[in-house]
Formats: sequence, structure tokens, C-alpha cells
Amino acid sequence: MDMKLEMTPPLELQTVAHDFADYTKKKRHGHDKDVLDGNKIRQVAGCLPLDMKNRRVLLISSRKKRNAWVLPKGGWEVDETQQHAAQRETWEEAGIKGTITKQLGVFEERTKKKRKLKAHHWIFEMQINEVVKKYPERKKRERRWFTLKEALISQL
Repeated sequence: MDMKLEMTPPLELQTVAHDFADYTKKKRHGHDKDVLDGNKIRQVAGCLPLDMKNRRVLLISSRKKRNAWVLPKGGWEVDETQQHAAQRETWEEAGIKGTITKQLGVFEERTKKKRKLKAHHWIFEMQINEVVKKYPERKKRERRWFTLKEALISQL
């Protein structure tokens, strides 16, 4: 799908933090609605889900790498903003309801062999409001609490 990439203004230029209301039990499937930039690079959105009271972060098991812990993230679709995509993916993959508080950055994903640009990852900080038992990918992923230090080490 050839689409022009329209950037959402930075959160500091927006008037409210983003809350997500569409906590459906069904997961979206496929990549036919994925946002691509002008170079046909896939756009991905995700969250760093934080429990600031207990100073910890919730990570999920990777489906691709055994024993790896990752941030919840996935395709940003044409009918949503980056923030809503990040919240939807965090809901689908980790069962977390929360409020995005700020954008942490945009990071590149490259292929291992040829180092070709594969995707841009839009990552947002999320203050966790609720962790639920029933969510779309509960049978496909584990979730685990980490201290901030442990979470950083797990990504090395």
C-alpha cells in the first residue's frame, strides 16, 4: 500500500495526553493497512509501559527470539495516529491499559545480513493504568515485570 506518511505533532504540542478507548478482545491481522513512508519503509509504534509507583517496567516475551524480552509494538495502521497504534499494540500484546505521557524517540530497525532499513519504530512512554488478565495475545506471550535497570540489561 503506497501511502504518504503524515506525522502526528509531538505530544508537547498537543493539548492532552492520549487515552485509548478501543480495548476490543479481537486482534487486528495482516499488514494491508500498515503505514509506509515515502521510501516504502514500514512504520511501527509501541510503548515503554511504566509503573512509576513501584519503579518498574512490563516487558513481553518475543515471538521471534527465545528467552528475549521486548517492548510491545507493532504496525501503525492508516486509520490511527502513532499514539493510538502504540496503545493498541500494547493492549493486544501485553494487556495493558494506560496513558501515553511522552514520545521517547523514533528508532531504526535494520535487517541483520545486509543492514537494510526495515522499519521505523515510534516509541512512547506509557503510564500504566490497568493490567488485565484477558487480552488478545494472552496465549501467545508471557509478560514480566522488570526494574528499569533489569529492563535495560535485558535489551543488550
